[in-house]
Amino acid sequence: MEFRVEAAIPRPAADVWAVLVDIPTIASCIPGCEDVQERTRLADYSAVLKQKLGPFKVALPANIGVHEVSEPSWIKAVASGTEKFTGTRIDVTLKMDLRDTEPGQSLMVAECDMQVAGKLASLGYSVIKKKAEENFAEFRSRLLKVLEDGPAVQPEGAGVVEGSTATLAAPVAERN
Repeated sequence: MEFRVEAAIPRPAADVWAVLVDIPTIASCIPGCEDVQERTRLADYSAVLKQKLGPFKVALPANIGVHEVSEPSWIKAVASGTEKFTGTRIDVTLKMDLRDTEPGQSLMVAECDMQVAGKLASLGYSVIKKKAEENFAEFRSRLLKVLEDGPAVQPEGAGVVEGSTATLAAPVAERN
């Protein structure tokens, strides 16, 4: 399944990019993102993505690879993982474009191609897409708060484990 979401951000793209590549801060913006580990900066990450979707509670360990980066405006990441209790497998490719639209304003465009197999897939495209849109709206809200207030204390479990990675791919994996 493929979908696209856009968010207007009342900050210059360079300011937004700085937050997007700050792993502890961006992890705190991603709903359900925990146990983030950075193995190689802007290249190789892992995280656990926890979500409740319909009757399912999913804790999906994900490997995240950043395949293309053009700082400060473009990133392509791939995430995949299998949830052990439901047997759900998710493979996600996320392309995120960030650009200035006018002075002090930017636009974030995320294009996502997600393949879901297993029990979670039985919920159907519309349920998964709705959850992805809700997660993106929450991500945007948290991102705007960080941009307004500066980095805050992270929720329990959202911090980065030393010597690990999982930035933008985590938002990717959450786009259901």
